[in-house]
Amino acid sequence: MKGLGQLFKAFASAMIGVGKKEDLVKDFERVDKQGPWPYIFVGLIMTIGFIGLVILTVKFTLS
Repeated sequence: MKGLGQLFKAFASAMIGVGKKEDLVKDFERVDKQGPWPYIFVGLIMTIGFIGLVILTVKFTLS
């Protein structure tokens, strides 16, 4: 479960454009070991969540 949390943390920091160089190196090492699919899966989940949040915010604002 720690690995999944780390993936969400890595993707969230990438979305907002902050992060440390050593975290980036760890992410690339993890991709070499596990492959890109966990990052792709987490990226899709967080992107869908972000789009849903924007849609809900617009609906709430316009109502």
